[in-house]
Amino acid sequence: MLQAALARFGSASYEDVKLRDIAADVGVDVALVHRAFGSKEQLYAAALTASRAKERPVVSEGSSLSAQYAEGLFGERENETLEIVVRSMTNPQAREVLRMRSGPEFIGPIAATLEGPAAQERAILFNACLFGISILRQVLGEEALQDANAATMRPLIERVLAACLAPQGAVEEVAAEIASAPPALEARRAEARPIKKKAARGAPERSAARK
Repeated sequence: MLQAALARFGSASYEDVKLRDIAADVGVDVALVHRAFGSKEQLYAAALTASRAKERPVVSEGSSLSAQYAEGLFGERENETLEIVVRSMTNPQAREVLRMRSGPEFIGPIAATLEGPAAQERAILFNACLFGISILRQVLGEEALQDANAATMRPLIERVLAACLAPQGAVEEVAAEIASAPPALEARRAEARPIKKKAARGAPERSAARK
């Protein structure tokens, strides 16, 4: 029944999934589905947990999470959890289930691996970036995020996710690095300016020679 529910919730909106259809898929009476799961909301929550358990990388050390999840974004397998979430977000009942399950399913396992202050907030930011990237890749089909560009995009995504997980001190170092970039850019622009001016001065001379 749970496997049938996964297939249904992953391919149709929450409103269109009926318990009787799930029962018919496995050849049982719909009353058995009610006895096993209680309600459609509870079955949806169970399906979300089951899909998440299959797809979540082994959480070992906080420092390696960015690499694990960046790697997990690419590959032939579709993100079943994302399909379930995206197809149901417009429904108030499903959205409430998602809100209640986001802590134990998405945020909590990440926060538990982190050291330092604001672990919960960093885990939330990590998941926000991960979901945004996943939606652009799988739902909208953004070309830059497809498997053909994995070699280029994977390290970039890993850096973004690592920044989300970094404690405050590390984030400040990254900010300082970014802040120092404009002067370097300005220096490169200054080097290029004499060349442009020289070319501009040379133009009238060439024009006069032609005359």
